Amino acid sequence: MLVAFVLMRDDSHAAADVQATFCATLVDEWARLGVRRAMVAPGSRSTPLALALARDERWSVSMFHDERSAAFAALGHSTSSGAPTLVLCTSGTAATHFHAAVVEADLSGTPLIVVTADRPPESLDVGAAQTIRQNGLFGSAVRWSHDPGVATMSVATSWRSLARRVVGASIGSPAGPVHLNLPFREPLVGNPSELPVASSAPSLLVGDRVLDDGALESTRRRLSVRRPLLVVGRGAPERVITLALERGWPVLAESRTRSNPGVITHFDSLLRDEKFAGEQLPDLLVRIGEAPASKTLAQWSSRESVEQIHVSLDGRVFDPDHRIETRVVTSATDLGNVFAGLPEVVEGSWTSNWQEAERRARAVIESALDELGLSVGVSAVAAFVHALPTNSAIVVSSSMPIRHVEWFAGPLEGRLVVSNRGANGIDGVLATAIGVALHRGGPVGVVLGDVAMLHDSSSLAALTSRGLDLRILVIDNDGGGIFHYLPQATTVEPEIFETLYGTPHGTDFVALARAHGVNAELVDDVVSLRRAAENDGPSLTVVRTDRDAEVEVHRMLHHRVSIALDGLGGITNQ
Repeated sequence: MLVAFVLMRDDSHAAADVQATFCATLVDEWARLGVRRAMVAPGSRSTPLALALARDERWSVSMFHDERSAAFAALGHSTSSGAPTLVLCTSGTAATHFHAAVVEADLSGTPLIVVTADRPPESLDVGAAQTIRQNGLFGSAVRWSHDPGVATMSVATSWRSLARRVVGASIGSPAGPVHLNLPFREPLVGNPSELPVASSAPSLLVGDRVLDDGALESTRRRLSVRRPLLVVGRGAPERVITLALERGWPVLAESRTRSNPGVITHFDSLLRDEKFAGEQLPDLLVRIGEAPASKTLAQWSSRESVEQIHVSLDGRVFDPDHRIETRVVTSATDLGNVFAGLPEVVEGSWTSNWQEAERRARAVIESALDELGLSVGVSAVAAFVHALPTNSAIVVSSSMPIRHVEWFAGPLEGRLVVSNRGANGIDGVLATAIGVALHRGGPVGVVLGDVAMLHDSSSLAALTSRGLDLRILVIDNDGGGIFHYLPQATTVEPEIFETLYGTPHGTDFVALARAHGVNAELVDDVVSLRRAAENDGPSLTVVRTDRDAEVEVHRMLHHRVSIALDGLGGITNQ
């Protein structure tokens, strides 16, 4: 019995060394392919891979106290860098907390390597602790899902190929999340031996769609109309935006694509004016990338007389209204070549009307926001984002904050706007900003509502120890403000509406932030708010507003724009 025990002990430690070698090989190959950032949630079962990451000097490893924060931080880092980021957790329900970020990565086309440690197969269906069925956990939300089983030396020659396939699937077309489920047996701590031989220069071939000369010329002819309109969202190449503007195209740009000062930013208010919206119908509407948040724009562009083309660089479909007549999938280079060769046939009055309308809308909105001070969220958000340094990134929550920025903030100069608009969820906003800051450095502004802050308050943990310049603005209207814009606000009894949709919470966010050691203050004047945006973080600033008043302010702003458009020379479609 003693001999058998010793042999078992030696075999188990040899198996631990195999697991360590397997993980060290994955980590080495990933690093050789340029993946070198990992977000890790604590746990025991993930020890073999966590140790391999921590012991490889090429990797930067950040720890997060909960899995959801880790996953959204990885999402933010990938969004900012454009390269896959790895996120790792232990076994059991820990893996389920990755799901929201995986869904967002799927719908936003963001590369992500999701690694879940698992118990070995013999632990399934026997009541073992921290054991659930993890293989295929994320369903169709991932580009590829794989469980290679517990590592053995008999398949060591496949390890580097596995690592390459994970990265290749994540950065393919379209990019997105990949799930690698890795079961490990105890003991979990081993010593890696010599790694399998690596190729001299690992590379990945990612497919690209190229238009031949005939297709290029055919596409140019299709776009050569007198009244074209370009709507750009995330994924639209800057070169294409510049070329379109140079050729007289009005370009309607949502907040994540406003690097060029010539774009139209206040299109939501402009298109609420019935006269302007009726007169400015284009011959052809071309959409590139993801859709803006504006329902007004979507409804206007869905009119029967408007022909629509959607151009995608990765094959993803954006056609929620089922009005796209033609889909073009091509490369950024070829798309730029199409616009570079367009003839200048656009009507001068078509372009000038859009530009003059934008100028008038911008003037009245800026004047009104100055008058409002910090009485409502829209003015607070605008004041905050424009006070941030011009080299800032700004991570904006879905719901009302992204609409405040898109509809009313206007041009944002050199600032980069990031928002999780794949699934349009409000979870993980602060964690996403942490990931962006880990890639870019600072400063990074964060704009979110109180409910979004509640969802992600765990990301405040250890924030001061990360050395990041995060400047956080919380618009606190004590509940769900966006629901006041929906039909329920006028059709449901006030008491029931407040319970189901208002959802007041009474949280003191200043106290909450200070409990985590974060500098925090409640402000009620623009000077203090701008100072908070200008000073180094981490910091959290709270502005308290009224939900009902916000609705009226939006109506007032749109009305003022409509008045400002009076007398603008119109164009009618014949």
